[in-house]
Amino acid sequence: MSLHVRDLIALPELRSRLLSGAAGLGREVRWAHVCELPDPTEWLGEGDVLMTTGLGVPADPQQQREYVQRLAEAGLAGMMLGEHMQAPANLDALAERAEQLNFPIALTEYGVPFAAVTRSIIDANQKEEYQRRNALVRVYESARLSISGLSLAALVQRLEADIQCRLHVLMLETLEPWAEDIAPLPETVRTALLASRRKPGEQQPMLRRLALPEGEALSIELHTEQNCLLVVTGERLPDYGLLHHLTAVLGLEIQRRQAERERRLRLGSELLDDLLQQRLSAEQANQRLHSQLPSLDLESAVITVARGPGLRGKTEVLLRLLDDSVLGRIQGDELILLHADGLQPLLGEQLDTNLGSSAPLHTLQRSPEALREALLATAHTHAQRRICRYVELETDTPWLPRTPDEAARAFRVVLGAIHGYDQSQGTTLLQTLQVFLEENRSWLQAAKRLHVHKQTLVYRIRRIEEISGRSLDNTADVATLWFALQSRWVVPEAI
Repeated sequence: MSLHVRDLIALPELRSRLLSGAAGLGREVRWAHVCELPDPTEWLGEGDVLMTTGLGVPADPQQQREYVQRLAEAGLAGMMLGEHMQAPANLDALAERAEQLNFPIALTEYGVPFAAVTRSIIDANQKEEYQRRNALVRVYESARLSISGLSLAALVQRLEADIQCRLHVLMLETLEPWAEDIAPLPETVRTALLASRRKPGEQQPMLRRLALPEGEALSIELHTEQNCLLVVTGERLPDYGLLHHLTAVLGLEIQRRQAERERRLRLGSELLDDLLQQRLSAEQANQRLHSQLPSLDLESAVITVARGPGLRGKTEVLLRLLDDSVLGRIQGDELILLHADGLQPLLGEQLDTNLGSSAPLHTLQRSPEALREALLATAHTHAQRRICRYVELETDTPWLPRTPDEAARAFRVVLGAIHGYDQSQGTTLLQTLQVFLEENRSWLQAAKRLHVHKQTLVYRIRRIEEISGRSLDNTADVATLWFALQSRWVVPEAI
């Protein structure tokens, strides 16, 4: 708790009253010192309180104005003037200029020794240091409890109680809470934080003070690899030293939890791969699934698939989603999830992508078939239906295959020759066709995405037309090829 000029004047034992500069009473006091020289700024600086009998205060009004001007410009916190001592009888010019500069001047009764003022500041600083050390002890006790299993949200709440401030742990880029159970950033603080951001390429300050409609806030990046930001709000914000300890505790905890998330993703990915490749016996599969998703009921469990080139950039979102109810695996441009039916709306919203889900598993031995069902359901998603379940395929896309067998037959009839050519020649014509149609037959965009020259793309497309017997300038042929491509993902050897 810092000492301010108003606190000094309020101490009854100092018997002081304000003469001028009421707007500056909030200035923080670092020290108080006696100086009777004509220019005290040679000896005192920012945060200091000048104590004087008035011997150095000039009698001339203009010189009084210049005297207080120098004090204010030097950053002094204020001035305590001994009453009925050696100051000029007329201090109107001094008081007038101090009022204009918001520089507080107090009159102290004759019998009060200046040493009492200094002693009061020392006592206040000792009390502040005692409170600060207690806060540090509480902060590291909270850190110890977090290692013992305290949740991140509970750790944040304990730290808030330790320092009597509100804490917000955020993702640096989006300013969203790092975990779902952490309180979001108030809109006023978000606005101030966005306004304080510098342009890309400019050096970013590690610590920012944000001016708010009421008070201020502090923001500082955590020392982690996850680009986290800590924002502190409250009436009495912590000093930099205490803030450094907070960032150390929270940074270590976030790194620990991030490592746990990555471990969960790795184990879940390995289990899903083993299930889809049928490498496990029924007993082994059930044991491993129960250890990772103990509450999952296979009667309602489904496999869900999202497809798209941007999914690899959503690894951080996926890591936050994985808990005791979801397993995930990123495989190329596919994201494969195993979870209880009913979570699709939440998963789709968080990942901002279309999802296709299988019918209920019932048994883990059905995992490869469920994956094909999910892939087929994904092919039936569109802008108006971002989530599709395999059991809903009779609805609004009758032109697409409804069963894995139908999908496999459509793929082999339309694209089988191209797939066979790729297999024998080691080419990637199917991928080229997929990208070309996904980019709406834009030569430039497709070539850029494939990382090839436009003429190379032209050659590949002409080869595709020769092998398939269909023209990509013909709408009917384009539609046929596109629908067949949606069936590609349920044919195991074509994936």
